[in-house]
Amino acid sequence: MVWVINMVAKMNSNLVKNIWSKNEYYKVAQEGSTDFDHPAMKKLIETSKKAKSVLDLGCGEGTRLAKLIKKGQRGYGIDISSKAISLAKKKYPGLNFAEGNLEKLPFEDESYDVVYSAFTFEHLENPKQVLGEAIRVLKIGGKLLIVAPNFGAPNRASPPFKGSRVSKLFLGFFGDFLSDTGLSWRKVEPIASAKNYEPDWDTTVEPYLGSLMKYLKKKDLSIEYYSSVWERDLPSSSILQKKIRILGKLGIYPFKLWGPHLLVIAKKVGD
Repeated sequence: MVWVINMVAKMNSNLVKNIWSKNEYYKVAQEGSTDFDHPAMKKLIETSKKAKSVLDLGCGEGTRLAKLIKKGQRGYGIDISSKAISLAKKKYPGLNFAEGNLEKLPFEDESYDVVYSAFTFEHLENPKQVLGEAIRVLKIGGKLLIVAPNFGAPNRASPPFKGSRVSKLFLGFFGDFLSDTGLSWRKVEPIASAKNYEPDWDTTVEPYLGSLMKYLKKKDLSIEYYSSVWERDLPSSSILQKKIRILGKLGIYPFKLWGPHLLVIAKKVGD
């Protein structure tokens, strides 16, 4: 177990040094950050509209946070990459940005009305720890929004995935009917390098909507909205995937959880 933890930490360190420190990476990332037609972005704008304080976990170059924050609101972005924070501060000097580890946030308990993470969880070393910190700094009655690739769904996989897709589909289907409330997302080894990068080649874990919702409920959060964003599925897919998509769009369990992205909005309730 110690060997696995050290290996993942080393992979993340390599990503920070070789991938997340490059201007080219943020040129690619910004294309996603400016996709304001994405259902998650629309929900994020709606959720943040009346919030006095908003925290962006894994803020990148700050584009999403800048889109959300209006006059009178307090926006704060935190990211592990010094390059990202440098770009964010230059582009949006009116907002607050800081370099930091999402596993240990530099904020007091119950500091923010809205805490969100957009396409960051697939790059984490310890998603449980980050979720715990996100919940800790969220105010009672506040909203937590998470959007990420739904790579952990039984019918999907990240670019670095090297296992059997057939086994994943079979085991994942039956796993959806179990009452496990853990967050045992599959770890994968990134295939990105300093010379070669494509979107999601820097994936370290495969998030999944189904297990995320079970885990948040275990932590006494109330799920207010969820979607696997089937409308964003690529049209060029296999016959099997097209059949699964039909079932998913009809809202049939568990296929409704198997879309391309996970999107969850959860409310922190009091005792």
